[in-house]
Amino acid sequence: MDVRLSTKRLILRRPTEADIPAVVAGFNDFEVVRYLTRVQYPYTEADARAWLATRQPPRPTNAHFGIELPGEGMIGFVSLQSELGFWLARHCHGRGLMTEACTALLDWHFDALPDDIVQSGAHVGNTASLKVQQKLGFVEWPGTELRFALSHGRDVPHIRTTLSRVDYEAAKSGLKSRSWM
Repeated sequence: MDVRLSTKRLILRRPTEADIPAVVAGFNDFEVVRYLTRVQYPYTEADARAWLATRQPPRPTNAHFGIELPGEGMIGFVSLQSELGFWLARHCHGRGLMTEACTALLDWHFDALPDDIVQSGAHVGNTASLKVQQKLGFVEWPGTELRFALSHGRDVPHIRTTLSRVDYEAAKSGLKSRSWM
């Protein structure tokens, strides 16, 4: 069964063939891809088609949602596999859209698995991603680790974060004053 999540401004849904041009455009912006671990650069239509063929219907422990902004189309993705991951087209940065999308995904996840701990993180220097995670209640682990980043072709320093439902609910209560909640 396919799952669609909606917020005041966004629709989170399973990606389709029609989303391939937006995915390719997003992943061919090195300012977006340089902070992603599992995406090569440059990124081709064949890469997008191969990735799309592996997508399954979302489950609370393994979900990949395209982020659709009505009137603009697909603007990014949010996923929860072994970790929460996300990217957003650069022209949409700074509008609170990623926090909104992550909140919808985490609400859905914690409704199904209330006692789970969600892992995430960011490359050192990715302050925007860490800011989103901080707003959601993620806590940084001390120190850094190295992770291989396909876009760089080498290991990069990475900060790990974790989120419990208790921390998420506490952070979310502070976000309720936002117009999109």
